[in-house]
Amino acid sequence: MQGEGIAIGVSDFKMLRRRNNYYIDKTNYIKNIIDNQSGVILITRPRRFGKTLNMSMLKYYFDIRQKENQKLFEGLEILKQGKKYTSKLGYYPVIYMTLKDIKSRNFENMLLAFQTEMVEIFIEYADLLNSNKLLDIEKEMFCTVLNRKANEVELQNAIKLLTRLLYKEYEKPVILLIDEYDVPLQEAYVEGYYEEAVKFLKTFYGVSFKDNPYLEKTVITGVSRVAKESIFSRSE
Repeated sequence: MQGEGIAIGVSDFKMLRRRNNYYIDKTNYIKNIIDNQSGVILITRPRRFGKTLNMSMLKYYFDIRQKENQKLFEGLEILKQGKKYTSKLGYYPVIYMTLKDIKSRNFENMLLAFQTEMVEIFIEYADLLNSNKLLDIEKEMFCTVLNRKANEVELQNAIKLLTRLLYKEYEKPVILLIDEYDVPLQEAYVEGYYEEAVKFLKTFYGVSFKDNPYLEKTVITGVSRVAKESIFSRSE
């Protein structure tokens, strides 16, 4: 543990490090993610267990657009692990998505909340519209999501679209981080639209990272373990 002052409720790794708050070094978690040969890694832990902070840490470590972030990891274990691991700092395009705020009373509002989250993600990558590596039709598809005009099917395919565009732009596979994957399902169960939510999310997850050639790795966190009939598999 190092730093000064306890940061209660802070789940942003960069904020915590810049404020020099106390931090229990968990950066070997990054090493474990790199070493894990699975394409999709699901991490289930109880609430308030530091899942979001760890996902934030992964984003700041891997994100190719934030190469200056090495200073955030100075003095921490991950930078002592050798070139195999330090070479991945600032190496990949990263998509970070959180579903923690998708809490709606009906399926229609869930889709609106889901659309809002997608718009926030696409805003972060709006500079892709200036790329000379993307086709005009790809930019039009990007703008459909960005401008809140995406229909249900387009929303289900939005993350795969973004992974393809980032792969073309940076010529490197993408790391996808999905935090609190099960919050919409829990809310749908309570409010009575569970079947609709499962159908939508099962297709979304299946399209996003099952056999997605543009992905390096997907890391997912949540509270619930996956049942025998997984929502992460598309119906054949």
